[in-house]
Amino acid sequence: MHELHYSPSDLLELYEAPRNFKALLYGLIGYKLDILEKQAKKGGASNWQS
Repeated sequence: MHELHYSPSDLLELYEAPRNFKALLYGLIGYKLDILEKQAKKGGASNWQS
């Protein structure tokens, strides 16, 4: 798994983002993590940028 580094200003911008945007973003992140988990269980190489 890749370790991501964010500056404090990036995190503050996300924290202050509208609620609907955060819900969409977190939903997309959860979806992508589910896909990566399924690929890992199959033994396939994960391409996290696809």
